[in-house]
Amino acid sequence: MEYNQNIFSLLPIALQITAPIFILITLGTWLFHIKFINKEFIRISSKFIFNIGLPIILFTSTASHDFKQLINVSHIVLILSTTLIVFIISHYTACKFIGAERDKGVFVQGAFRGNLIIVGLALCANAYPDKGIAIATIPTAATIIIYNLLSIFTLNNSLNKQSGSIKKNIQDIIKNPLIIGITAGLVANLIGFTTPDLILQSNQYIAQMTLPLALIAIGGSLNFQQLKQNLKPALMASFGKIILSPLILVILLFIIPIDPKAAGVLFLLTASPTATASLIMVEAMRGNADLAAKIVILSTLISLITVTIGFALLVSTGLIAIS
Repeated sequence: MEYNQNIFSLLPIALQITAPIFILITLGTWLFHIKFINKEFIRISSKFIFNIGLPIILFTSTASHDFKQLINVSHIVLILSTTLIVFIISHYTACKFIGAERDKGVFVQGAFRGNLIIVGLALCANAYPDKGIAIATIPTAATIIIYNLLSIFTLNNSLNKQSGSIKKNIQDIIKNPLIIGITAGLVANLIGFTTPDLILQSNQYIAQMTLPLALIAIGGSLNFQQLKQNLKPALMASFGKIILSPLILVILLFIIPIDPKAAGVLFLLTASPTATASLIMVEAMRGNADLAAKIVILSTLISLITVTIGFALLVSTGLIAIS
């Protein structure tokens, strides 16, 4: 499909990719506000999404696409390098600008840990309906593992916790339904297993329901009452996640060039807002949950603008392509 390579003509196209995601998030916020959904709905929905819906999507994607296209070392190197660079920069930024020691790990995690699984995959599916999720699956799986290990490290360090939880975290990664879904899909792909059409059709129904439900649940979990004071650290961390991360990826793309559509997928993943899982982990470790929540909310709100403009700008330069 040909487009006039002018950023202003590309903005409406980019908005078609990003707007549906944020409309569903806004819908979730409104439904919670009018008490149509509640915390129990969000809890049950999240449990279904994490344990059933997303693993089925990832299994189907990895099992049904060409194995050689799924495993691309360049894609993995690019997204992991981006994550590690942002982690290092945010660590030094926290040491310089974040006064309270216990807040430094919260800040760092908020700056590097993106919502790849829900917002990232939803953006990829919108932008590249045929292969978006397939291209994103393996880089996402590798990044989830690094996210968890880096989060445990930085939060343990700033909260003066014992490092014994690293072993448990590794066990949790192995038992993670998303990792299991991807691994099962890869094994099925390698042995040449053909998923019956009946199962594929059922999986498609679940996939069509899962991501919209997940976005509504995210919207319902955002509490805007927390955006009342002390926003500077949250804004700085949000900047790291939604501006610095994709910017570093773009720089790396000049060093390690890849297919423009794959570059678009990696951009959407790295430009996604801070993961709600970062708030859950901070709460579990009794850190500053208020700061973590602010980072999630601000990065989610601002990312509508940054992802839309960034995607249009990169398409106009030819660095990434539209399906």
